[in-house]
Amino acid sequence: MARSVGRDALEGPEVHTPHTHAGGGGHGGGLPRWLELTLAIAALVTSVSSIAIALHHGETMEKLVQANSIPYLEASPSDATAEGVDQISIDLTNRGVGPAHERSLRIKAGDAYVRNVQDLIVSAVGPADAPAALLALRSYRNTQRERFIPANSSQFLFRVRKTPENAAYWDRLDSAVTNVHMEYCYCSVFEECWAVHDEEHTRVKQCTRDEAHEFNP
Repeated sequence: MARSVGRDALEGPEVHTPHTHAGGGGHGGGLPRWLELTLAIAALVTSVSSIAIALHHGETMEKLVQANSIPYLEASPSDATAEGVDQISIDLTNRGVGPAHERSLRIKAGDAYVRNVQDLIVSAVGPADAPAALLALRSYRNTQRERFIPANSSQFLFRVRKTPENAAYWDRLDSAVTNVHMEYCYCSVFEECWAVHDEEHTRVKQCTRDEAHEFNP
């Protein structure tokens, strides 16, 4: 004969699962709150330090690039070529490590500025001999308003060769060119600028042209 089983006999005993605490120093296996805060602060300090190092590295690299881009422009009168040919010339030579952008150039012969080769010849030989000297002294000229000169390169302003026909005037012009005073201003590709007076280079904020006295051969 089948026996009926009561409801209480089918149900097992009730099991209570303990609750696990997610930190705060409890006994449920989580990290203590002080340790969580320490790790968070350490991560923040590491991130800030990484950003600071990256910024400093960027500034260092920028300064290094600027240092490797500094020009040094010199203006040099000459009365002979490397081959020994008699030739009056004024050249701009960049002896720096970066390109030079020449933006202003003035040449003073005696007490007055000269604006071109013709003015320089007149100043050298005097008004009376100027017409004949201008015909005899043929010049090659670089008439650019401004000049961009790569490192270890040169550009000439003008050249006048000596010939038997112009020798007397050439000698007088040579003497004048040897004693000219040159004023010029140039900048780097980073807009760092220098003004030069009597071969002394002075850092300036920018180059300013004096159009009334600029020399344009």
